[in-house]
Amino acid sequence: FVSVIGGGATAAPQDDMARSLAGPWGRVDFNWQPYTGVLARNSCPAAGVRQASTVGIFGDGGTMWIEDAPGKLLLHDGGPAPRVLTFARMETASSAVYREGPIELRLAIVGSDRMSEERVPAPAGVPATKYLRCKIKK
Repeated sequence: FVSVIGGGATAAPQDDMARSLAGPWGRVDFNWQPYTGVLARNSCPAAGVRQASTVGIFGDGGTMWIEDAPGKLLLHDGGPAPRVLTFARMETASSAVYREGPIELRLAIVGSDRMSEERVPAPAGVPATKYLRCKIKK
């Protein structure tokens, strides 16, 4: 969706949000620190992630790679096919709700390299999952 105002094209807020989510992400703990030990494969690898198809515990590492597409996000998480999250609504300038089947997920940008994810409505006592942006391996 692109609106034309005064002869110039501007992207809709959900398009800007989707673009800001694009790329590889790794899980971090509640203090935004990468996991160590067995869980380290879910965090960002030091060398980075090559491409969407190499993310996950059986590839380069990291948790997911998000691709933006009109009205949806393609979420690569090491499975045979990407998960499809369809845009539901913007909540703030830096958070949007996406739907995967009957489940709604709030994705929020926290700074330039951090993202949180939580179910909507959030289950009591379940904290949001936190992610750090991974480098892209050259």
